[in-house]
Amino acid sequence: MIPPGQLFASAAAPSPDNVEEFLKACHRRIEQRLEAMERAAAAIETSRGEALAAFEAAFRFLDSSGALHTEDEEESVFPRLRARMEPGERVYLAELEHDHAEAGGIHRRLRTLVEAAALGDADAPAIRGAVEAFTALYRRHISSEDAALTDYARRLLTPEDRGGIAAEMRARRSVSEKGNS
Repeated sequence: MIPPGQLFASAAAPSPDNVEEFLKACHRRIEQRLEAMERAAAAIETSRGEALAAFEAAFRFLDSSGALHTEDEEESVFPRLRARMEPGERVYLAELEHDHAEAGGIHRRLRTLVEAAALGDADAPAIRGAVEAFTALYRRHISSEDAALTDYARRLLTPEDRGGIAAEMRARRSVSEKGNS
């Protein structure tokens, strides 16, 4: 049974002013898309139209909000952390950036496979393999960021850093919203 406090509680979305919670909330939304992609890959042979629609919805999110999230990290959070980290700690940020690049490559391959499936050439095993690689990489990456990156941010970001990051995140979304109108 759901406790009444949870049933009627309205969870406000985290603000960019709380960098760690804002990034974690985006991670939860990415995980929802990963789950949708897994379901779509499992159904590509039996319910192609529905599976393709699910893939397209996930791609739209990843190409918009997901891309903004990566920019938030690589252009706002990582540079500020890098400036305060020890040389050995900076390796961690390089690994995260490598993950972003690798995920981008898998995403492009998956999109190509899904586009071919929309044209009638569904390579279901290849689609399932790409989804498996993409979701495994992203889940590992998100888990690492939720633990280690969050810890670094809490320890190393100054109030000035946080204000700058929040302003940059808002500006990115403002530009994105104007571009979508």
